[in-house]
Amino acid sequence: SVPLGWSYERDIELGRFLYDHSERELQRGDCTKEHLSSVEVSSQAEDCSAAHLTDNQTCTFWESNGPPGQHWVRLNMKKGTIVKNLWLMLDGQSSSYIPRRVAVYGGTPNRLQHLRTILINENSFKDVCILRDMKTHLPVLEIRILECRDQGYNVRLRGIKIKSFWEWDLILNADMFQLPRLVRYPLLEGVDADVLYRRAVLIQRFVQLLDSVLHYLIPLSEDSIGTFNVLR
Repeated sequence: SVPLGWSYERDIELGRFLYDHSERELQRGDCTKEHLSSVEVSSQAEDCSAAHLTDNQTCTFWESNGPPGQHWVRLNMKKGTIVKNLWLMLDGQSSSYIPRRVAVYGGTPNRLQHLRTILINENSFKDVCILRDMKTHLPVLEIRILECRDQGYNVRLRGIKIKSFWEWDLILNADMFQLPRLVRYPLLEGVDADVLYRRAVLIQRFVQLLDSVLHYLIPLSEDSIGTFNVLR
């Protein structure tokens, strides 16, 4: 049942609390191997394969073997992963192999959308963050190396690193609703921690159920925008 004196505004506040909590508590260090399904590349030189992008070795690297401007790395993410940070680990031994301009695309394999383009600082020779703070799961992330330094022909990367968490992986318990944590959420401050916990469990369950059917509900074209208004 709905808690006594509860309101829709408190649901919104609780949802915001849960989202903020997930960002603080669930971001881990390097989640590359845990959350990455596979890696594809546009080309590779002998003994410099895509496997070196995730082997965590400082002495190995992936090197492309193709025409300039046609180099890319495609990351196939496990279902439910939300990427908070994506880094390129540069190989600084030869400047002409270092990316200068990089574009990141994301989405489903046949509908990738441009997320951002990055001009890498000429003084960067180690790790460069090229993507941050994604809010939804992207099945595919594609890194396109548009240009190398010094008009370089091929590119070398020592590796990739990902910081991420699972989409609905909130570890709920009543202790997380203690008063010091609620200072930024005034609508929740006067509510018993057990009440907030039970409501949070219900919201999490609702989100899981909605996520499982959402792709059947969202209209695919502007012609059905009326259906979307009804859904809202």
